Amino acid sequence: MEGWPRPYGPKAAWNVAVAGLPRHPQSELYRDRLWFDAPSGRPGNFNLNFWAYTYPVYFAQDATTECLVQSRWGNLNGKRMPWNPDWQPAPGTDAQVILLDPETGREWNAWQVEYGDGVIHASNANLVDGDYRTKEDGFAPSRGIGVQYLAMLVRPEELMQGEVRHALSMPIRNTDGTFYVPPATKLEHPGRPEGIPEGMRFALDVTDEEIEAWLASLPPEVEKMKTYGGIIARALRDYGWFITDTSGGAHLQHEAWVSAGPKWSQLGMDTVRVGDKQYPHDLLDGLMQRERIYSLVPSDQYPER
Repeated sequence: MEGWPRPYGPKAAWNVAVAGLPRHPQSELYRDRLWFDAPSGRPGNFNLNFWAYTYPVYFAQDATTECLVQSRWGNLNGKRMPWNPDWQPAPGTDAQVILLDPETGREWNAWQVEYGDGVIHASNANLVDGDYRTKEDGFAPSRGIGVQYLAMLVRPEELMQGEVRHALSMPIRNTDGTFYVPPATKLEHPGRPEGIPEGMRFALDVTDEEIEAWLASLPPEVEKMKTYGGIIARALRDYGWFITDTSGGAHLQHEAWVSAGPKWSQLGMDTVRVGDKQYPHDLLDGLMQRERIYSLVPSDQYPER
């Protein structure tokens, strides 16, 4: 998979490496809000998500028909989009779908999708403006952050290539209801208590030696996940992650198993239970430490490169 093309342009905020970016002046405040309030279950519980409440990815060339879209919101209501009846949305009430056309750069985003009788029913369905191969800004009608779904999503082809060259997407419990920061383009839930604004970026301050020590500490039952773990750890250090949505707990989004399961399985990511932990869901335990996390300034304050 060498040479797999990274989506979006080099100046898209999530494609800019954190090296040389200023830390946020309130980094410790937001670090602690992330550590103590963003996860479910316990402080510092940041999970890896391949299953529900993330995004499957499908391709227009695999469509077998064009279907009418009926949606409450979005620019696709009453229009048609490529579809294949075998495609499934991600499990969970969000039931989201990404559809890509690599030949034209079109990206479709749909939320709460149900297909039946030749019609795609959705609560929100959009054809994203621009070309996902080169686009560098957001799209307000999409998810909470107002950035299109494909941005920041980890896909198996990247792991097969050996590196993730973009920031990751992290929905959390405690998004702020008073303001957002770029690259976010909208306020998702006005009136919520103060928390972490969507669009806030975090990263890990961790060395190669500390990553290797963490990998060595993992149980032998997850030996096959160590290559993946090293790649993700370096991505969290070199590109970090953005707060992208409101959810029941803090998790990092990967392409959903319903569209990428065989590839994830090939990479050794089938679920393994060891004691009270479930891998890869709990794989980041031990790597994600409070003192290693810091936040960065909003993307409109990045220095010119």
